[in-house]
Amino acid sequence: MQIIKNIAYLTILLMLTSCCKDENSNPDVLWRNRICGKDLIGDIGPGYPIYKNTVVFHSTPVPGDDDEYSVMHGLDTKTGKEKWRLTVDDFSPKQVLRFSNSDYYYQHNNIFVGADFQTASDLKETYIYGVDIDKGRVLWVTEHPRGKQFGRQVVGSNKTAYVDFQNSSTEFSLIGIDIETGSYAEVFTFTQADIPEAMPEKSVEFHRMSQVYTNDVGDEFIALSFNGFDYNGTSGKSYMTLFVYNLTQRQKVYSIYVNPQTPDDGWDGFYGRITYHKGRILVGKWKYVYCFDAFQEREPYWVRSTKVSPDPNSSDEVAHMLAYDNAALAFCLGHLAAFDINTGNLLYDSKTTGTDPNVIDGVIYKKDQGDLQMLDAKTGKELKRVPYGKGEEAFAGARPNGADGRIYIHTYTDAYCIRAWGR
Repeated sequence: MQIIKNIAYLTILLMLTSCCKDENSNPDVLWRNRICGKDLIGDIGPGYPIYKNTVVFHSTPVPGDDDEYSVMHGLDTKTGKEKWRLTVDDFSPKQVLRFSNSDYYYQHNNIFVGADFQTASDLKETYIYGVDIDKGRVLWVTEHPRGKQFGRQVVGSNKTAYVDFQNSSTEFSLIGIDIETGSYAEVFTFTQADIPEAMPEKSVEFHRMSQVYTNDVGDEFIALSFNGFDYNGTSGKSYMTLFVYNLTQRQKVYSIYVNPQTPDDGWDGFYGRITYHKGRILVGKWKYVYCFDAFQEREPYWVRSTKVSPDPNSSDEVAHMLAYDNAALAFCLGHLAAFDINTGNLLYDSKTTGTDPNVIDGVIYKKDQGDLQMLDAKTGKELKRVPYGKGEEAFAGARPNGADGRIYIHTYTDAYCIRAWGR
């Protein structure tokens, strides 16, 4: 009788195991880790810095709390298991962690530098921090004086990171930070005097900056976009200044009025995404792409409208600019338009949605309708898409990162490691 009972028990157990088999299983998902428990991950995140066999994720672990009280996790790149975690206590004297800036962070070897993006409405803390990814510890936390805006972007070169600081509507400062010590100094100040004379509105409003890039002799440069807003009339207009600065020589290269060549509808809300590629600065502003020289002032090489999609209802506003090989990639809200960097000719138009893409080994990885989408950067053709798991709330709109054939991204509950295209 006991044998029969045991057999019945094992039969039921096998049935239950079969019924409860993970319906989210997907050969493209190498691992996932529900780092957030029963809560949802509210903040976009610091990004996914990778060093050797550690990748950084974040979560919001306590149900019912405010999303700014986050936790930073160091996960094993091969297994997804947690190697270390950092909480707000590790970032003292910071009072809260708000990983709200996935768009850019700066990493050099085992150190990555981040800043919580703050604006005048919620400017409670202005801290910059450095984290050792390998050891899982905070190296330093440095406070900067409060102003109108702080920490929208962090970029860098070698052992120096750069972060934006806007003191007022008339003055902006670029701050240089030693990534090993956290000590900082002002690199340059941009004021109304640096705005081109022809600009109709002289307000200094920082929006984006490029990565640090170099010329043939090794001088380092950086490009930034500033905007002045004119709220008179039925719709606000934004007038963009492209400012290029030589970091090595510590001198201004040029300051140019970006959008006088386009009609009035080109002067609206999207403020100017910029990227450096092959000696050019590519600007995506509103529904236009501009191509400027990265080292000397001159008229743009070309200007192209992003109204190229055959779908009349497609959204043409440029939300992100990247480049790959010979293509300027304008990620609009409703499609991806790729232009030849030398001629401005349209290379392709691909239907896709979402923002914060990344190009890794010639493949574009980005969120699209909740899935992780993979596109061929040269043709715009979809290669594959990986759906989020059953019961989850889509992949987050954070910029994926990857190395060694693995792509890292998170949903609103789980950390994911996904097989890269072709691996």
